[in-house]
Amino acid sequence: MNKKKKYFNDITLILSCFLLAFIFFSCSEDNSTSPDDEKFNDGDKNPEITAKPLLSSVNTSSWTLMFEDNFDKFEPAKWTKNNSVKSRAGRPNIGITQWFWKPENVSYEDGNVILRSSKVSDNTLHCGSIYSNNLFEFKYGYIEAKIDIAETMFGTHTALWLQGDNMGNVDGTGNDGAEIDVFESAWVGDYTKSVVHIDGYGANKKANTRRYDSPGIHSGYHTYGLLWNEDKLEIYYDGQFMTRYQGIWVPQVEEFLWLSTGASFGGTADFTSRAVGASTEAKVDYIRVWKMN
Repeated sequence: MNKKKKYFNDITLILSCFLLAFIFFSCSEDNSTSPDDEKFNDGDKNPEITAKPLLSSVNTSSWTLMFEDNFDKFEPAKWTKNNSVKSRAGRPNIGITQWFWKPENVSYEDGNVILRSSKVSDNTLHCGSIYSNNLFEFKYGYIEAKIDIAETMFGTHTALWLQGDNMGNVDGTGNDGAEIDVFESAWVGDYTKSVVHIDGYGANKKANTRRYDSPGIHSGYHTYGLLWNEDKLEIYYDGQFMTRYQGIWVPQVEEFLWLSTGASFGGTADFTSRAVGASTEAKVDYIRVWKMN
């Protein structure tokens, strides 16, 4: 019994030493995470990353501002007000069979451009839109816009997007241009989606849609960001990284800016119950575009 007891005590001592060593090395190991480390979950509904954007309106030391509008007044050297000559794609599922962009649905107030969506008949929606085609086009940079979206339940969505003149060329990539939707607010929950469209809108079209969480999107102003370089597109919401596109989805040519409201495609709205003459509006406080020095 004495030998067995001694053997048991020796084993206990050895195990205790191993346990103490394990605790010591576990506590002394550097488990800190660099701000540049990313737990990137590409395309998931709930991105895990909370990295700061590479650029913001207060962190521009290595960037040059190449475009800015604070929307004190309409500047025709920067923007064109859209004027639809025919109806864009209807949304009969929510009672909108035709809708148009109209210049009179764009106005300026208190340092904002106002993009109004208005019900002009039982089945018709008029919306506001401005774009910078042939006025300001660029390749690579960082976009930041501060926007208070229109009411999604009205049957409209608000969007910040880019477009390339030749995105209709079909070559299996977005090299020659893409439609880049930084966000489209077509839903009633606290989320939105970004989309990249390539190869036009016909039979060969391709689209890559990413849902991301956008807390508070239906209340007040929020900032939307896009970082674009030759390797990637990165989407930001209120200073937080949301998702990334790479490969065939990254344009390699100049694109122009677009700000708009339009008929919703989210499937949830009460447009039918709204009175003719009712309206909702998106407000854009500023938009800025930087390039890397």
